[in-house]
Amino acid sequence: MLACGRRCCLCHKFAGGKMECHHIDPAAKGGKNTFENCIPLCFDCHAEAGHYNEKHPKGTKFSPAELLGHRDRWFATIDKGVGPGAPGDYLELDRKLFVRLYGLLGGSKKMIHFRDHDYDNGYDVKVEYRLEDFSHAAGMPECEFFDAEMATALADFLTAISSYNNDFTNRVWYDGDRANIPPEWLYGRKPQEKRFLEAVEVMNKASTKIWLSFAQFVKTARLRLKLELE
Repeated sequence: MLACGRRCCLCHKFAGGKMECHHIDPAAKGGKNTFENCIPLCFDCHAEAGHYNEKHPKGTKFSPAELLGHRDRWFATIDKGVGPGAPGDYLELDRKLFVRLYGLLGGSKKMIHFRDHDYDNGYDVKVEYRLEDFSHAAGMPECEFFDAEMATALADFLTAISSYNNDFTNRVWYDGDRANIPPEWLYGRKPQEKRFLEAVEVMNKASTKIWLSFAQFVKTARLRLKLELE
């Protein structure tokens, strides 16, 4: 676990104790229980890598060579502080990538919604669209930072967004250009005050996590990439 920094070798999120060592060459096919034949994964990625059904194939399975490549690149990134094969001007490339991703979010002036908004009130749906655009772009292979600390800060931010989206489902509804927790739960014919207040509490906590991970993403960029942001 030291070699990967207790981060998943596929998605790079910090998993702490919620990690498993996946056999690159399956044990069922003679794969050995050795350091060389394992890749540390979070529970979610381990489920994807380990439970592919060849009799009913959907999607594309991770090949042993692909898993090995992911592992070795991430181990090297943690060890050296920068991804293997990084060009001499990698900091400038990372700066351009950060500025692009930061712009998709609308900068701190837009993201401050997640620090200040109370979810017992509605808000503009553009807030969600910006997160969606950011997540889509950040998931592309060309949007991987060379700098190890930037890569981990991005992974943590994406984890917070994913958690927020899970909490959002069945709690926040769209009404035209507005998003809100249904006021009918408070004022309808059959009030559900407990349900409404529980949804507000969950979304406020999820929103705070978004803000904190975004703030760390920005702080890391200022420190590692020497960026000054407006």
